[in-house]
Amino acid sequence: MANEAPLPKARRPRLDFATIGGLAVALGGILGGLVLEGGSITDVAQHTAAFIVLGGTLGAVMVTTPTHILIGAARQLRLVFFDPAGPPSEVIGEIISYATKARKNGIVSLEQDAENIPDPFLRKALNLAVDGTDIQELRRMMDLELAVEEQRTEACARVYEAAGGYAPTIGIIGAVLGLIQVMKHLSNTEEVGKGIAVAFVATVYGVGIANIL
Repeated sequence: MANEAPLPKARRPRLDFATIGGLAVALGGILGGLVLEGGSITDVAQHTAAFIVLGGTLGAVMVTTPTHILIGAARQLRLVFFDPAGPPSEVIGEIISYATKARKNGIVSLEQDAENIPDPFLRKALNLAVDGTDIQELRRMMDLELAVEEQRTEACARVYEAAGGYAPTIGIIGAVLGLIQVMKHLSNTEEVGKGIAVAFVATVYGVGIANIL
């Protein structure tokens, strides 16, 4: 009997270089433009503004989002930087390998392999097949599983959409708070100019978080 093709090894999540590169280009362009205009990176490195924007945005999201969705969204954050599935061609090749083994040795031969599959959707599908589930019932169950997963993923995505909506508003609040402090020192013209510049950093943070992150 011909040797069987080895089953694919468990896939490791791959770093999404496009995401990393996009963040680097965006931040590099903004900060580079600031420097070219004669500014300094320290001009926008204001921990107080960051605290107001990040803390206020997080708090607003927590108020409007159920806890279990918040936890799910936090877990999904890694998917922004890592691709757990890999290229579609690899996933298709993996499924073909399982189908080939099942055709040669029977579907039960996949029982041990199914337990080692990292993808929960594919693992459940193979386990149901090994258990002898009717093909139509299996299709119905997996369609339902897919629909539930899509709803959960969309709910998690809406958390970040909400954060993107809140961040600019919180940034404006931070700027107003800074201007309030500036108004206390109107007698010192030099300090007023510096204070206004610092106050608007919160707006930069809010808009930047909403549109870049």
